[in-house]
Amino acid sequence: MTTYKSSQDWIAGIASQGVVTIGDPRLKAPTAAVDVIGEVEALLDEMVARLRALNGAGLAAPQIGASVKAVVVEVRKTDVFPDRPEHPLTQMVNPVILRHSEELVTDWEGCFSVPGLMGLVPRHQHIQVSYLDESGNTVTNDFHGYAARVVQHEVDHLAGVEFLNRMPSMDSITTVANYLTHHRP
Repeated sequence: MTTYKSSQDWIAGIASQGVVTIGDPRLKAPTAAVDVIGEVEALLDEMVARLRALNGAGLAAPQIGASVKAVVVEVRKTDVFPDRPEHPLTQMVNPVILRHSEELVTDWEGCFSVPGLMGLVPRHQHIQVSYLDESGNTVTNDFHGYAARVVQHEVDHLAGVEFLNRMPSMDSITTVANYLTHHRP
């Protein structure tokens, strides 16, 4: 588990991984569907490496400057979220959310592209997603709980949507340091 001495160290780690941050037009640019999985194999490998270096749960291609429909998700326990349920590495190309539960759960989210800030975001508790896996196979998968939250967050990036856009109120926005001190369960 990676531990940072301060939120400034965490932000420096994000910058060192070349993550595109809020305000950069690449985060809002349209993303293209991938026709041939071989076109993004190296990109997926790079995304997994950066996700793990940052000790995160998800990363979308636009966050590293690539305007294609690709996301990687791997939920592991971290110092910020030590109790979250784990989910194995899932690489998704051209993901489409087919169905979602009516039930919404509001919880804290952060984002590498919005470094140092967190906010309360409502998300569907369960979703069903169709995508191409890293081998080019069409997969339909169900995601629940925290994994569903991460997938929705990353798929939003493919449409130029940041978690801040999903917050019903900016009243809950806080720094990572304040989250750790005052809001973490």
